[in-house]
Amino acid sequence: MNIYLGTDIVYVPRIQAALDRFGDRFLEKVYTPAEQRDCAQLNSQHSSIKAKMNRVSCNQLAGRWAAKEAVVKALGTGWRGIRYADVEVQRDSRGAPNVQLHGTAAAQASVWGNCQWQLSLSHDGDYCTATAIALCTPCENNAAPPGERN
Repeated sequence: MNIYLGTDIVYVPRIQAALDRFGDRFLEKVYTPAEQRDCAQLNSQHSSIKAKMNRVSCNQLAGRWAAKEAVVKALGTGWRGIRYADVEVQRDSRGAPNVQLHGTAAAQASVWGNCQWQLSLSHDGDYCTATAIALCTPCENNAAPPGERN
């Protein structure tokens, strides 16, 4: 089993400033529709995403930003070739955060084999931190680097 780790800290007012300045464009570039609904507990009768977000503390968005950053750090790629929406942070039925990878991020992790992700988010005042750990079991076909297989 291989272990990959990433961590990040976010200044919440920075996320609020981006939301105030860019509104829907910021939300649509960085967060998937499911993340936006989860953060804002949206209902279908509202027309503007920004109006919905104004009712919610920016802490949830900042926590997801930190989690996305922690995941791409664990992947070892940073944001090179990975879109923000390729890393999706949701809550499970108990409220615990979990990650779903899409696109290039999913392709990168698949090279490592079968990966299980763990996320931890913490909020304190104007800051959010996140730690992401990928526990990966190599698949048989990528258990050893090329040239080292028997």
